Amino acid sequence: MNNSVRSWFSGPPWAFSCLEAGLLLAVGIASAAPGCAKDQVNVDTAGEEDDDTTGDGDPSAESADSNMSTGDGDGDPGTTTGFVPMTDGVSTNTCDPAQQDCPEGEKCTGYVVEPGYCCVDANKCVDVIGNGQLGDPCVRTEDNDDCAVGLFCMTVTSGSTGDGVCLAFCDVGAQDCSEDGLPDATCIAFNDGILPLCQDSCDPLTQDCDGQLGCYGVGAQGFVCSVPGYEDGLGNDGDACFTIQSCKPGLGCTAAEVLDDCGGSRCCTPYCDLSDPDPCTAPEQCVGYYEDGTAPPGYETVGLCAIPA
Repeated sequence: MNNSVRSWFSGPPWAFSCLEAGLLLAVGIASAAPGCAKDQVNVDTAGEEDDDTTGDGDPSAESADSNMSTGDGDGDPGTTTGFVPMTDGVSTNTCDPAQQDCPEGEKCTGYVVEPGYCCVDANKCVDVIGNGQLGDPCVRTEDNDDCAVGLFCMTVTSGSTGDGVCLAFCDVGAQDCSEDGLPDATCIAFNDGILPLCQDSCDPLTQDCDGQLGCYGVGAQGFVCSVPGYEDGLGNDGDACFTIQSCKPGLGCTAAEVLDDCGGSRCCTPYCDLSDPDPCTAPEQCVGYYEDGTAPPGYETVGLCAIPA
């Protein structure tokens, strides 16, 4: 699969994330996920992974592998995302990050309405304070960053502050990012469409992302490269998770009810190849990540180790 923009980020009870990006699909396992509850430490969601969590990050997104189905999230695509608003004296008029319809000297960017929330949940016009270009390192504050107009500084989740990388906003109506000069990237509407970002596609079975990035599900739109967000000592098979990126690369965050041994509401479980004879540990089996006939091209054999319905 082509990878042109390496990003930082992450139905059935399978997936969730607040990818600011972050994403959940149906079971299959995929369900849309953009959106996370504000009391969860989640990632952005993209729209089709699991409604209560999810992708970029990254959550109010449904994604955490909810397709089995999904959602920062940052996941999703654009279904639930997890963001919180906050006011700071800057104009808070609603704006469109794809159109960049703010006054001269300002840019439209995502922010967290309530300080401390994981994921972006609103957009507003803010002063342009930098000129970071696509792929450049950047620094994000609670409601602004030093990327140029039309770009967003993605950290571990869209609502996190600190060091990140500049990613391009996109028009979800276009679906791909060719108009943004990224023909091999996909426009993922993280967090219920509040955070539409260009993301590289990837293969969850081979984990073919560059560097330390992991390949995470964003529901109906497939899988994208994102920055892992698991804590030290966690993120392994059977560990509790709250966002798609809180599992190590190669694992998906899935609802406890479809797993054999899970101490939380969701736990990490391996992605698997439906064509392999016995890739999972009994009583779990390799269950299709997508419902029959709904998988995006190239993802027809992707599954998650879970207990069949």
